[in-house]
Amino acid sequence: MKFCVRTLIAVAALTAATAATPLVAQEIALKGGIAVSRFQTNGPFDGSFVSTAFGGHARFGFGPIALQPELQMVSRGARATQSVLEERMRLEYMELPLMIVVPVRVGSFEPYAFGGPMLSLETRCRSTIEQDDLKTNFECSDRATDISFDRRAIDYGISAGAGVAHKLGSGRILLEGRHTWGMRDIYNGAADGIEVRNRSFIVSIGYTIVADELD
Repeated sequence: MKFCVRTLIAVAALTAATAATPLVAQEIALKGGIAVSRFQTNGPFDGSFVSTAFGGHARFGFGPIALQPELQMVSRGARATQSVLEERMRLEYMELPLMIVVPVRVGSFEPYAFGGPMLSLETRCRSTIEQDDLKTNFECSDRATDISFDRRAIDYGISAGAGVAHKLGSGRILLEGRHTWGMRDIYNGAADGIEVRNRSFIVSIGYTIVADELD
């Protein structure tokens, strides 16, 4: 039931953002890419996890800077190895960053830097155990191993990065990279002294529709 409620919230937010932003935004964009994440922790997880991220943004210009609310679905996680057993833990989040963007025009290119706070809501957690070339997938709530842990569903932190856009057709293609630092300890277990915080780097490619094309 918890998973269903969070998924419905994610779908409703994405639908509302898609319907509302073209009416008032200077530009809108859809983008997706690869996320490389890990846990900053003193627990058993010590390896990185490669997954995906996709979403979009709306940009509102204010003179030389812009305000850019975003909505994206991103998978984070980490990997742990115990003897001959390896577990990969995958946390799926609906993320709401609010970025301040500083664009610079260089000929037909527009490099930009951005940064700001983000809020994330976990929508699902899955884990994969691999042992002797045999893989087993399960929901984290099954607690099939001692490596899985109870988590706080809401995370918050800071994102920062840079990108570049270039005109293509009636819009612009963009390429960007960002680093996200989760500031909340998402570990919600009984053990003392264990902390787990999300860290991720995302490389995305996307397409932007500028305001003139929205009319």
